[in-house]
Amino acid sequence: MKRLALSTILLASALLAAGCVYKMNIQQGNYLVADSVAQLKEGMTRSQVRFLLGTPMVPDAFDDSRWDYYYFFSSRQIKEPLKRRLTVYFQEEKVQRIENLGVPTQADLAQIEADLQKAIAETRKNRRKPSLWQRMTGRGGDANESGTSEPASEAEKAPDPLPPSQPLPEPAGTPSGPT
Repeated sequence: MKRLALSTILLASALLAAGCVYKMNIQQGNYLVADSVAQLKEGMTRSQVRFLLGTPMVPDAFDDSRWDYYYFFSSRQIKEPLKRRLTVYFQEEKVQRIENLGVPTQADLAQIEADLQKAIAETRKNRRKPSLWQRMTGRGGDANESGTSEPASEAEKAPDPLPPSQPLPEPAGTPSGPT
């Protein structure tokens, strides 16, 4: 009886532990910033490249004219792990050429920012109808892209009650007294 109870407890704990396995994020290699990659130019010396990007993760023991910067990131939240590589080729102690496979540059970040701004503008343009609460209270719903509830163009504005040729009447008094 004790043996059956013990085996049942062990089996139950093994099944519970199998569902509670923590998978940590794995990050390996050189994480390169787009600003640093954008500053990398042909003709730079090895020390300038080392200062800008750091020491390469995997130095080639047989070919000193090539530095490879690898980056690998794996997580439970993403299906396909991120794999990036930047290879710098040297000739006579100066950068001859650069091979970039997946490392973002400043131009890539600018394009992403432009796409994001475009998506935000489209979302604002195609906003949903106001909720019942907004319709009841009169808040929101007809706000334009600037966040105000004024009409977006001159054609959408309601006509003024006074024609523009007549000046507005002066107020009867001001709280601060006569001017």
